[in-house]
Amino acid sequence: FDIHLFADDSNLFLSDKSLINLERVINCELVKVKAWLDANKLTLNVSKSNFIIFHSHKKKVSHNLKLTINDVALEQKQNTKYLGIIIDSNLNWKNHVHQISAKMSKCIGILSKLRYYLDRTILTQLYYAFLYPYLTYGLVVWGNTYHTNIYPIITLQKRAIRIMTHSKFDDHSSPLFKSLNILKFTDLVFFQNALLMYQYHEKSLPPIFDDFFKPVYRVHSHNTRLASRSSLYIPKIRTNYGKFNLRYLGAKTWNSIEENIKQLNKRLFKRKLKSMILASY
Repeated sequence: FDIHLFADDSNLFLSDKSLINLERVINCELVKVKAWLDANKLTLNVSKSNFIIFHSHKKKVSHNLKLTINDVALEQKQNTKYLGIIIDSNLNWKNHVHQISAKMSKCIGILSKLRYYLDRTILTQLYYAFLYPYLTYGLVVWGNTYHTNIYPIITLQKRAIRIMTHSKFDDHSSPLFKSLNILKFTDLVFFQNALLMYQYHEKSLPPIFDDFFKPVYRVHSHNTRLASRSSLYIPKIRTNYGKFNLRYLGAKTWNSIEENIKQLNKRLFKRKLKSMILASY
């Protein structure tokens, strides 16, 4: 197993091209997990334990896995919440977007009532207090998906902006975003990806990201334009899953940023990048 632990939340990962072989190996490994727990006088709440089969929506699961711990069958689920993010079996993030949309709707209802008593500055502060945390938490994980999947959030954010500016429901939103100095959701995804890549560039990410990306000069020794800059190698992709993968999208995002901005300190990097995005509205 590839084991990920956070407080009392334990996650075990295993992959295989054959579901039958995967079932056999997992059941063997679960016996070892149970033995280790018993030896260390720990108990596992089997009723709260479950498993998910991650797969493309184009590939149907042809075999029903039967996984057991201490002769108790584990329940298979299509999605689960992990550290506040709902992860689904197809990794399309629709369930998480639905959850975020419901929370945003409540916050927008509050803004719609307060706009008659507060000025635009206070409403903007409330936006960053109520809505912004939902939009940015784990965004580099779930924000990189199909536009149709995140469309509900895009619509709700525009509604919030129009409410804050006392605009009509069909007013063009770009000037409103610019007047409030707020990034559109799609640009916010790009911005968060860029911040992550800046941290990678500054070597301030956890060690697991050390080999996540490759500078162009490590791939070949040719004196190309990209190799002479702090550009990253963009891996070849064949599927949309690859297009949304951080290894691909992160490198592509970083290469799209001007070289002089990459050399700024973090505070100026964020300010300059945000200003450039807003200038395009």
